[in-house]
Amino acid sequence: MNGTAPVGLYSISVRGLEVPDLLSWTAYHRIPFLHLRGGRRGCDLAARDATTLARWREVSAATVPVTGVTADTDLADLLSADPAVSRRAREEVCRLADAACALGAGWLRLLARHPLHTTVFAGDGSWPLDSHVPAVPLLIELHSPQWLAPRPHAELVRLLQQQPRLRLLADSAQLAQALAEPRDGHAAERLERLSPWIEVLHLSDPGPGLADPGHAVVADHAIRRIAAGQRIEVAVEWTGADRTPAAALARYGEHAAWWSRRNAAHLEAGS
Repeated sequence: MNGTAPVGLYSISVRGLEVPDLLSWTAYHRIPFLHLRGGRRGCDLAARDATTLARWREVSAATVPVTGVTADTDLADLLSADPAVSRRAREEVCRLADAACALGAGWLRLLARHPLHTTVFAGDGSWPLDSHVPAVPLLIELHSPQWLAPRPHAELVRLLQQQPRLRLLADSAQLAQALAEPRDGHAAERLERLSPWIEVLHLSDPGPGLADPGHAVVADHAIRRIAAGQRIEVAVEWTGADRTPAAALARYGEHAAWWSRRNAAHLEAGS
């Protein structure tokens, strides 16, 4: 639907379809790839046996690729000073990363609901995954607008600089909230500084669409990076009340077209 970056779909957008049916439905509607909600609140990939994962990968090979998987594990738990909490989170991440790899996915997303005010590493001060490298790289989803506040942003940048396998998933709805903060005139600059680490962009609509100007700011950051050669996967995330396949498809079409128009505007402005 656009010439700069194809637009996939995050599986949370559709309810009522099992994974094989969802893959077939996605392919039928010519959606090029799927991001799969893989934690316990999704299809619980870590609890699936190898035979099921192999069967789903076969279906994916015949339909559309699952390029990424989302976990429910929170970054704060992985970095917890409590060894039991950190160990449990590490084990969850590694199990789910193995399952994601079995499906052919290229990354695993961690939630980040709680902005860092200081980077706390577990145990002896090392990164908790130093001796347990997940099967796929990890993406942090900044699930709070406070991540663009000065202190959390600085700690996040420090963490990303220290851990080369960490990247970011940018949620346009969350970041639009941060950009709208009236007391902070530098949020857009901090977002720009994070841009080199963004590997996935979700055009995220919880109901009202993408009319908030912050969505356009986030999208335009990604468009500029893609034009400069950075690889960023773009997918629609629809989380409104009606997540029937018909409603999800309608929102997908609307937001993929919006993305295409913004790309066209960027090309026109640069010509």
